Amino acid sequence: MISTTGPIRHDRYRFCPACGAPLALHRIHADGPPRLVCSACTGVVYLDPKVVACVILEIGGKILLMRRKRPDDSHRWLLPGGYVDEGEPVEAAAMREIREEVNLDVSLDGLVGVFSYAGWPPVIIVYSARLAEASPQAGEETEDLALFAPEDIPWDALAFPSTRDALRAHLQGRACQPMPLTVCTAALNAV
Repeated sequence: MISTTGPIRHDRYRFCPACGAPLALHRIHADGPPRLVCSACTGVVYLDPKVVACVILEIGGKILLMRRKRPDDSHRWLLPGGYVDEGEPVEAAAMREIREEVNLDVSLDGLVGVFSYAGWPPVIIVYSARLAEASPQAGEETEDLALFAPEDIPWDALAFPSTRDALRAHLQGRACQPMPLTVCTAALNAV
């Protein structure tokens, strides 16, 4: 599988995971998107979105942004965050990513929003957290960290539309109402 950070690429998969026969792009329903369909067993390969968890972390009233060490991101600012592992609660992934990228432990205080864009595979879930004071330090994948007052956010140098949209929602107070940030296993077992 080839990783992608751009538009959905159907060429990432060439063979059926069930029987190994070649896949071909077909429309199953006239009004639906093209799907990868097996030429032998007619199984459909659904390309599921990848879930990303991010955190808008305020420290002393300023917002923490980072730049990654990856060449394509090294000059752009983004929110600390990353991919959610299979079976990992999204909230736990958000807190893990903060720990990995800025060496801080936080408690989430609310959901800012869920952001997705037509033709792009990730679904970005953004939480908020606040610390009165802290000294973030760059993690292994982090090139640089900076705290920005709301009026100093480098809007033209943000990495992704989701970073821009989440920051705007957060600053305008349009965040979702805080919900319990833990999963109730009893409710999951009842489903």
